[in-house]
Amino acid sequence: MQPIFLPIILRALLLFSLLALSTCFGLTSPTVSRAAFLQTSAGSLLVSLVPSTSDDFTKDPRGFSYNVLEHGTPAPSPLQRGQSVSCDYTLTLDSFDGTKVDSSKGILGKPLSFPVGVGQVIKGWDLAIRDMAPGERRLIVIPPELGYGDKKMGGKIPASSTLFFDVTLVSVGKVPEFNQKQLEWLKEHPE
Repeated sequence: MQPIFLPIILRALLLFSLLALSTCFGLTSPTVSRAAFLQTSAGSLLVSLVPSTSDDFTKDPRGFSYNVLEHGTPAPSPLQRGQSVSCDYTLTLDSFDGTKVDSSKGILGKPLSFPVGVGQVIKGWDLAIRDMAPGERRLIVIPPELGYGDKKMGGKIPASSTLFFDVTLVSVGKVPEFNQKQLEWLKEHPE
């Protein structure tokens, strides 16, 4: 274990100890449910486990957090649903220094290409990638509900895992032209 994480672990233990004591003695606020209090505490703990300061991460209202490490070249227009993108990425569990689960720099060593915003990747990726500019690099924290939920994936990702991605948007394809059936599908399946 790296010495830098010892203070984080001690803070987490202190937080959970105080939570347990306050719950035992009925010291939680009557206006806040225990579930809401636990969610807030869990959210605070997640942010504290991120190696950068929490000020570096932006909490997106759609549910994921991100930190822009390198700004890209602004595109003439935002990415459109169905537009082809290529991304280099590394996926880890527990933190950005955690267990490496997957990477585009593996055996094939080439970026992952997919149409963005149409469900070909996890929802957290669809949402986060659409906001990026070509060449941009981000650290992205995706909670289970925007990742794989309560499902295990490929024997490497446990159920209910928070996913930590280091992503670079390598390239962007042209905006697709949709036929009527595709437009109807997009309308029926909003992001």
